Amino acid sequence: MKNSSLKILNESPLRDGGSFLSSIDEISDKSQPRALRSLAQIIDNGLCHRCGTCVGICPTDALGLDDESYPKVKNLSACTDCDLCVKTCPGDEFNFEKTHLEKFGNKGEITSTHGEFSNSFVAYANDPWLREHSTSGGLVTAILLHLIETKQIDGALVIVSDPENIWKGKPIIARTKDEILDSLKSKYSIAPTNSVFKEIREIEGKYAIVGLPCQIHGFHKAKELDAKLKERIVLSIGIFCHAAVEYEGYRTVWESLGEKREKATKFISRVGKHPGTPYIEFGDGTQEPVYFPKKKGFRPSSMEIINILYRLYSPKRCLTCFDALAEFADISVGDPWMSPPDDSIDFHKGWSFALVRNEFAQKICDEMEQNKSITTYKTTEKEALKCNTMMSSEKVWRAFRIIETQRRQGKAVPKYADYEIKMPSLGIKQFLKTEINMFTHIFCFLPSGFRKPILKFFLSNGGYSLLWLNNKRREVRGFLKDFYSKYKRKLFGRR
Repeated sequence: MKNSSLKILNESPLRDGGSFLSSIDEISDKSQPRALRSLAQIIDNGLCHRCGTCVGICPTDALGLDDESYPKVKNLSACTDCDLCVKTCPGDEFNFEKTHLEKFGNKGEITSTHGEFSNSFVAYANDPWLREHSTSGGLVTAILLHLIETKQIDGALVIVSDPENIWKGKPIIARTKDEILDSLKSKYSIAPTNSVFKEIREIEGKYAIVGLPCQIHGFHKAKELDAKLKERIVLSIGIFCHAAVEYEGYRTVWESLGEKREKATKFISRVGKHPGTPYIEFGDGTQEPVYFPKKKGFRPSSMEIINILYRLYSPKRCLTCFDALAEFADISVGDPWMSPPDDSIDFHKGWSFALVRNEFAQKICDEMEQNKSITTYKTTEKEALKCNTMMSSEKVWRAFRIIETQRRQGKAVPKYADYEIKMPSLGIKQFLKTEINMFTHIFCFLPSGFRKPILKFFLSNGGYSLLWLNNKRREVRGFLKDFYSKYKRKLFGRR
């Protein structure tokens, strides 16, 4: 093998316009392992989720991660060409019907926004500190602490802040209460969660994993080929996901902080409840808002800025993912984007929304209710299907619209079935919604040189004015939605 090729293998940037193995010409002599050539094709075709499954499943530690969390070859001579990295990749292929049949006993419906669930509820952790310091109601952390304390698991795969880049997420196996508490708060940037499967494979015990939908897809593929993962991971907790955010977006936000970023010791993605505001924390414990710290009164929430980041920096592979509510997890958890199901419920105090998808997850929730570690309020099926409907519907129809377009253009697309899935017929209303959503994500397909100035504008005074107007629009919409929901309950009761 040529030294120049080895250098490319180890130093390739693996981002838009980059390449895993440089050019096909350099590897067409078949001196490279076939599996790595296939993995290169997946990455170069824009199908890599950066979920980390290929790195975590590699039995010889031949793969690592680059600065953008793409896989890279760190030890070429260790590769045995076993092809596990390709076989477990959920970005290239994830058979929806086959996996649904294995997990739920039926083929399911890929255009369903919520997937199969047996129970749904809103809940919060009864520990006041945990509820206050968590993103929503603290349900995910409460579940993990319960499992650790009752010795049902020995560790949990979670995301903590990367000590070198505190705005970035880093996957770890948390084995103590303190380590689990370190994972509090959502992380919105890309995180290669499944890259630490290696530790689960090497160290005996029972584990829970917390992951985004694509990472749960990767887990399902990996456990079918690795008996240790199948036996040792006893619970999967899925997190609702619109899309991840490219590192470049957060780097731009981080640069906007100027000298303050050098003094920051912690990046807190959300302070306050539903939807919260991001802060940085300094060594003396003081905190300062990330966005417009000198402004008085209105300050953009985490979600308002995230919605801009999504429309500028959603990874291309995220835009062809149909799964918003982690349909293949044992229990799926997220913010309760819905009208409160009861007048006594105030989401601003911190609540989580959950979809229970199997008996073991239900058993755990029942145990936690019995020992008073969580408070729950059961939602009806109709209420559950209305929760997060806008986001999940947008993601489903956007994915199939983009897949259809890319297939027509002769581009690589993810495979979700043994046959070619056709985009279902859309009514006029849904068609217009999908086209508008597609248009708002157009910058995700353009070079970074177009995106960075736009994000900088939204971090300026001009952007502040637009964010204020949008906030008022959202407040009016939320008020009308809640008012209508309360009115219907009074007239017809809960349904």
